[in-house]
Amino acid sequence: MHRKLKSLEDVELYKDEVIGPELVGTIEYEKDGEHSFYGAIIPTTHRLFVNIREADTVKHHPVEYKEITGITTENLLMVGNIIHIWIGNEIVISMKSVSDGKLDKFLNYLYKHRARRLRLDSDASISHTQHHDQQVV
Repeated sequence: MHRKLKSLEDVELYKDEVIGPELVGTIEYEKDGEHSFYGAIIPTTHRLFVNIREADTVKHHPVEYKEITGITTENLLMVGNIIHIWIGNEIVISMKSVSDGKLDKFLNYLYKHRARRLRLDSDASISHTQHHDQQVV
C-alpha cells in the first residue's frame, strides 16, 4: 500500500508532465467529516496530487497550481515539520512529521514548477489580451 500511495501510475498525466519527489505521512484534509489520513503529496511539473489511503484503495486528488495561494512550513518540537497548502485564505491541506531532507527536495521542486506554470499562464493571458487589443484597434 505504501508504494501505491507514492504512485500516479493509474492517473492520466499530461503528455509532458513529470512527477517530482513525494512526501508521505499524515495528511490533515477534510473529507466526508474525517480529518486525518495516511497519504502522500506529489508535485508534478503541472499540478499537485494529494493521494489519500481510503480502505484498501488510494484516491488521487489533483490541485492545479493556480489554485494554491500559499505554501508554509513550521517546525514543532513534539510533531516535527509540517507543510501547509493554502487555497484562498485558508489552509486546506497539511502534512505533519515530514523529514527535513525530503521536505527541502519537495519544496524546491514544487516552488520551481509552480512558478513556471504560473508564469506560463500569466504570459498566455497577457499575450491573449495584447492580441485581442490589436484586433479591436
